[in-house]
Amino acid sequence: MAVRKVERYGETRLLIDIQYKKRDGTRARFRKDAEVQTWTAARAEEKRYLLNIAQYGEPNEPAASTSGIANGAPSGSDAGAKATKSFAEFVAEYRETFMVAELKVTSRRGYESVLRSPLLPRFGELPLEKVDGKAAADLDLDLSRRKLTRSTRNNTQIVLRSVLRFAKSRGYVEDRPANLPKLKPIGQSILEIPSDDQVQKILDDARETHRPTFALMSDAGLRPNEIRALRCKDAHLRWENGVAVGGFLNVREGRSHGEIHTPKTGQREIPVSRELARLLAPIVRKGPREAHVALNDHGKPWGQFGIDQAFERVCRRAGLSGWSVYCLRHYAITSWLRAGIPVHVVQKMAGHKHLATTQKYVHFLKQDLEEAARRLPVRRPRQGSRTDGQDEGQL
Repeated sequence: MAVRKVERYGETRLLIDIQYKKRDGTRARFRKDAEVQTWTAARAEEKRYLLNIAQYGEPNEPAASTSGIANGAPSGSDAGAKATKSFAEFVAEYRETFMVAELKVTSRRGYESVLRSPLLPRFGELPLEKVDGKAAADLDLDLSRRKLTRSTRNNTQIVLRSVLRFAKSRGYVEDRPANLPKLKPIGQSILEIPSDDQVQKILDDARETHRPTFALMSDAGLRPNEIRALRCKDAHLRWENGVAVGGFLNVREGRSHGEIHTPKTGQREIPVSRELARLLAPIVRKGPREAHVALNDHGKPWGQFGIDQAFERVCRRAGLSGWSVYCLRHYAITSWLRAGIPVHVVQKMAGHKHLATTQKYVHFLKQDLEEAARRLPVRRPRQGSRTDGQDEGQL
């Protein structure tokens, strides 16, 4: 069947999938999402491609070559297809090639969201070469009038630039459009960093099955996707007299939306605290090497949103609602800095690509220390002491 349903990024799409023979007898395959996602429109589009294959040996009808040659344009069906490609047609190619090969699964979902809205509704029917700097600026102006955040507007422009850059690499446009809107400066986000007592209360109030998961964030600074992928073979504990007292974690993979990928900034090793070693010991000792370390109440690996939902529940029980689960990771990073670990070592432990990211925590720590200094008791000098006024003889 040439038109079929597929699941992509959690959404059902109608895919046109045609296997055919070229005029030279070689086999080929043509696949793309239907331009209009209804069965009637998709079958009509499929019929158009089948007629082109029967007549020209290719799904896309060759453009008239006489005017193209007269203007110095290359002849042939490929040149004609490139010259007439719409933004929506090219985005289908972009999805099936660049997004699959170059983007991590979480990035793909973010890009897909931007493509579906606002890019495709705005530019879908336009020829690719008409999506220029002015069109991008007009879109940004509309998003601003709708009072969307600078971050959302930047994300839209980032995805559009990626599409246009890929179009240039494929030869569909001569160059990326000039005068694209500049990305807007974004203010520094405020870090959520709980106190020692708050973290301890979260761990105490957590279910026993959830406690290792939250401790992997608060003590080892793991991201949720790294926790979902962590296996017993990745935990190398150090034992003394049969008791786990430390060791290290080998963070090799992440799992997002059911797909395994390398961590955001590559593989890394993280030392294990004594308390975290105590929580992980029974899991690592009993579990097979391939078993997952962090499990939900059903003894299964966490799903995409399970850790967040469990954290919200334990925060409500602890009377700390409003926190994000990432506050535990932020806590771990600041704890390392408070312990005197050099910032460049903390950068590697946290998996930060740029030192500037780690420096944000240093800045927070300085504010923390300044606040502590303001709370120190002030000693009042005795009257008549040398520090109470000028020294004798200075009159």
